[in-house]
Formats: sequence, C-alpha cells, structure tokens
Amino acid sequence: MTENGVNWFALFFYFFPSLIAWSYYKNFTVSSEKQYLTFWPRLWASFVDNMLIVWPLDTIHNMIQKPDISIWLLLTVSFFRAFLCIIYSISLHGTYGQTIGKMVTRVKIVDAKTHNPISFRHAIMRDSIPTLFIIAFTVYHAYYFAIGTTSIPPRGLALLTSMFLLWYAVELFTMLTNEKRRALHDFIAGTLVVRTNIETPESEDLQ
Repeated sequence: MTENGVNWFALFFYFFPSLIAWSYYKNFTVSSEKQYLTFWPRLWASFVDNMLIVWPLDTIHNMIQKPDISIWLLLTVSFFRAFLCIIYSISLHGTYGQTIGKMVTRVKIVDAKTHNPISFRHAIMRDSIPTLFIIAFTVYHAYYFAIGTTSIPPRGLALLTSMFLLWYAVELFTMLTNEKRRALHDFIAGTLVVRTNIETPESEDLQ
C-alpha cells in the first residue's frame, strides 16, 4: 500500500518488530555463558535499522519516481541510497561498535581476539563484500544506460542477484555452525558480536 511514495506496509512491517525488540531487550539480561548467542538480537536489530534508515530512503526514492524523471538521476539516487546504508553501518560500527538497532537489542561488535572495540578498518572489512556487490550492480546498470538503452539484460542481473543471495546464505550458514556465531564477514574482518546485557554478580544474586 503506497500513497504519495510512502510505503505504509513497509513502515508497519519494520515498526512493530522494532517496538517488540525494544520492549523485550530493554530490561533483558543473559548469563555470561550466552554472551555469543547473538543470532536473534542481530535479526531484530535489522528491523530497527531498516525502519530508521532503509524505509526513509526508500520513501524518498519512491517520491521522486516520476514519468519524466531522468533515468540517470533515478540511477544516481538509487545507488546513493544503497551507499548511504553502507555508510550508516560503517560509521556507527567504526565509532560505537553498534548500529542503533544493535544498541536497542544490546549487542556489540568487538575484536575477535582481544574483545577490544573495533576500528574503522574492521568496520570497512565487515561491509566490504556488500559494497562490492553495490558497485557491481551500479556499473552493470550504468553501462547499459551509457550505451543508450534502458532494457537491462536480465541474465546479468539474475547472475549478480544469485551471487548476492549465495553470499547471504553462506553468511547464515557460518553464523549458525560455530560456537561464537561468527558470520563470514566476521571472519573476514576479525570481529565478533557479543551481548552487552550480561548479568552482573549483583543481578544474579537478586534472582
């Protein structure tokens, strides 16, 4: 359901899981033995980040889609939107070790060996593969627009999309098959996601 470029269905799809995540995690603590069990917090964090970043950018993108809009302007805005998502991830992870979604669900990225805060190098490495895919999609579209056609051969797009989905399948597989729930991008960057809501001895005594 879209009105004036505003996708209300997407807003509600992101908003209610975000609200549930905030309500659930705000006072939730876990024992130190579960500090690496971060699959669900990371999943819920994605809803928060999508509501705050992806949905507004998608709304702006939809609002400028007019019949007479320049295809080059639309292409520029489309991939500027994609790169903003990467910049959001890198800047917050590099500065705080967390996006807003991870702050809500109380998980944080740390150096895998030392558990110290990560650097921007770590953050860039974590998002290096998605960034390469964005560049590949951008170049693919731009090439065909440059030669004067808006009819993009679907075979190339299907190949890039399949590779992109395979990447995320491998990410999910690696995350679920090691004790510390490190996804492939964590191995590439040397990072680890841990919970920040570990029970203190005082809180354990009160239970």
